[in-house]
Amino acid sequence: MAFDSITWAAAEGEFDNHPLLMTFREIPETFPKSNYPDRLNIFWTMSEQDENGPLTEQEFAAIEVFEDRLLQAVEHDEQSILVCVITCNGQREYIFYTADVEGFRERLTDMPQEEERYPIEIHRYDDPGWNYFESVIPKE
Repeated sequence: MAFDSITWAAAEGEFDNHPLLMTFREIPETFPKSNYPDRLNIFWTMSEQDENGPLTEQEFAAIEVFEDRLLQAVEHDEQSILVCVITCNGQREYIFYTADVEGFRERLTDMPQEEERYPIEIHRYDDPGWNYFESVIPKE
């Protein structure tokens, strides 16, 4: 199953009195989740915020470059899949499931960087049942 054929959905809400924006993949029942037992949560802490919204144009552009590079690095051969992006209270969380944690980290390290390091923090979890993903996506 080609990852780019999996549709995306969006949701808005509030968490601790902060606006929350979420985009997530609508994972089909036939998706082989067991091939991707490890979850990586990547947190981008925003350094600049605009009074009219969560991101300045400059930070939004930097995040777009990071996202494009990261997806090209880890999804092109279906080694890992981005399933959800959550933006809330000055932070963007990327939820990936991967077949190869070390391979993911190597690809992240090898992808092009800016002069300054990306403001990210990565957490790894065993989550073969995709419990976290199932707990954060909105239910119909």
